[in-house]
Amino acid sequence: MSTFKVTGLRTLVLPVTNVEASTAFYKDVLGFEEDSATDGMVWLRIGGQQGIALLLHSIEKPEPVENGLVMELAVDNVDAAASAVASSAGRVMQQPVDREWGVREAVMVDPDGYRIWLVQPLS
Repeated sequence: MSTFKVTGLRTLVLPVTNVEASTAFYKDVLGFEEDSATDGMVWLRIGGQQGIALLLHSIEKPEPVENGLVMELAVDNVDAAASAVASSAGRVMQQPVDREWGVREAVMVDPDGYRIWLVQPLS
């Protein structure tokens, strides 16, 4: 048994090629709030001060992978979210669909190619 306890998930770091474009995408399309910015890094937040921070970190060549960590965002209207992404610098890979495990989901890709699931509970 461990001698310590993980108390929460604090920040996800996302390497991006264009911090300004990614900041605009995550703020204007997905609704994240900007906390601060410095030296090619921007801290965004979803869910208020108790929520999760997303650190956009400038890098020459991000390497999005299909078999790795995937971000899933809970949304209140997956169809509207997918429509907003389709009208932006992102793209929709999977249109909204109802799943047998009780969610309506869509899969989008951000400007750097990261896949993000948008999920809305069906009930």
